Amino acid sequence: MRVSFSPAPVEPPTNKKEIWAWYSYAFASEAYVVVALTSFIPITLEALASQEGHLYGTNEPCVAKPSNSTITGAPQEGERPRCMISFGHIEVDTASFVMYLTSLAVLLQALTVVSISSMADHGSYRKKQLVVFSALGSVATMLIGAMPYVWMAGALSVIANVSFGAGIVCFNAYLPLLVRNIEQLRLKREQLTRIEGEIEGDTEQQQTDRRNDDDTAGLALAERIGVTEVAAAFEEEEGNRRSDEPLVTGQQVTGQSLEQKKRLCSEISEQLNEEKGHLMGQISARGFASGYFGGILLLLVCLYISYLDKSSMWSLKFGIFLSGLWWCLFAGLAGVWLKERPGRELILSDQDRKRGSLWVASRYVVYSWNRVGGTIVQARKLPNAFAFLISWFFLSDGYTSIANVAVLFAKTSLRLSQTLLILLSLVVPICALIGTLAFPRLQKALGYDQKQMVMLLLILLVMVPVYGTLGLILPFWPKLSSAGELFALASYYGLLIGAVQSFCRSMFADLVPKGRESEFFGLYAITDKGSSWLGPLAIAAITDATQEIRNAFIFLLVLLSLPIPIIYFGVDMHQGRLDAEKASQELLQSQEAQTDRGIADEDERERLLSAV
Repeated sequence: MRVSFSPAPVEPPTNKKEIWAWYSYAFASEAYVVVALTSFIPITLEALASQEGHLYGTNEPCVAKPSNSTITGAPQEGERPRCMISFGHIEVDTASFVMYLTSLAVLLQALTVVSISSMADHGSYRKKQLVVFSALGSVATMLIGAMPYVWMAGALSVIANVSFGAGIVCFNAYLPLLVRNIEQLRLKREQLTRIEGEIEGDTEQQQTDRRNDDDTAGLALAERIGVTEVAAAFEEEEGNRRSDEPLVTGQQVTGQSLEQKKRLCSEISEQLNEEKGHLMGQISARGFASGYFGGILLLLVCLYISYLDKSSMWSLKFGIFLSGLWWCLFAGLAGVWLKERPGRELILSDQDRKRGSLWVASRYVVYSWNRVGGTIVQARKLPNAFAFLISWFFLSDGYTSIANVAVLFAKTSLRLSQTLLILLSLVVPICALIGTLAFPRLQKALGYDQKQMVMLLLILLVMVPVYGTLGLILPFWPKLSSAGELFALASYYGLLIGAVQSFCRSMFADLVPKGRESEFFGLYAITDKGSSWLGPLAIAAITDATQEIRNAFIFLLVLLSLPIPIIYFGVDMHQGRLDAEKASQELLQSQEAQTDRGIADEDERERLLSAV
């Protein structure tokens, strides 16, 4: 697909209102994640599946009297029988069914993200996609509670999950754009550009002066010894001049001035990268903090409703509805206040545009798939960014699997009440909010850069599956068999997870080439969602095979251990920034060349038509 591009638009400066709009979307969407995606939807789907299921090896229903008054009619004493749900001749555990459904959702999410990621970098599609997917996901979420059958609620949960993932790609792509256009960074970048221009001018002037001196010396020699001997004599004179530096004091002074400018340029560049990294981490952390704050507020409301309604199924469904409504309202504020910040548009023919907006969108989708393939091919040019993505593949799968499994483990293995399940869901975001705000202060106190903070957080995070694995192999180690033990582990996990997500996002944003933000954050989401279906799928298989969900700790230990050596040995932040800058320059040159070819082709077509 041959394409050409419009000129690059001027990027407007970032103001506080737009940053608060970005926080507003985090406040909206994270409430859906905290309340619905990781808590209420899994519990509701498992309960609906139990109402339609039967006890393992029998035809006896799991729930004796399905009603809207209780979550489950499963026995509260003794060993809990496995509840199975049938799909044709296939039977799966109701807890595994939820994880299989999650795997399907994130797989479809990955395909959707591929289709829209590059598209969001061109024209004004980034903001449009953010608004459309937010509306679609929030409406689907609000309708889940009204569905009487598990397959209906499951289908809507998949739509909501896919929409959330597609919207979050556009949301994350705003981060480097907003940071790059903060006034203090724009001024420093202009100063750096001006000094680089002076250095280039001084270098060209030196070369011109040297050529003039060479020409003058050649003419003088020609007058003295004749033209036929000029070449040899000039070559000898040039060698003497280069080997005898004290004879060219004027050049020496100019060289010192040039070196001073180069040193100043290097200092400003380092300050710019340091300030950008600090602001990126600060804004990213505040975004996660605002999201967790929104989730906590909504969870408190849902906890109060659950208490008044005596932990009924209705309170769960109503909580899911509220999370969709919350997402819709506050995402609307972001849609109003965020600037479009368009990229270079694809120049399409009049024939393409006459076919309508759907056809134009399809051309962008084709381009998105082509660009993703090209991005993967360019991995050799951005080895640090792609090493990070490989580590993110395992890391995101690990911590997402912990979150997906925790509530189901608490409900099916520990048989916690609905009130305790909601409290467990509340503990994680509260601790995550604290950790998200505390770890940037710790970073400042320790003087760590982004990579060092990510390494520290990963080592701390891997202790979660280490704790669970030790319980499987050491007879004296706690077996994670009580509510208090689970709440303590959830608090520790929560303190780390918000900071891990924040520092990883800001670290990757520093490695993204300018003009390809949505494309690369699409890959960021693909590696996230492309792996997140593997974790639940593997854990579901382990649970079905061993009839014990605790055995999944060994799998989680492997997943969370792999990113540590990959980031430590494979990611060089300084070189990664240089690679990103080079890639953005190559992208600009490529787009200009494609535009020139497109204009030339159009002129040739017009000439042939005129001739005919």
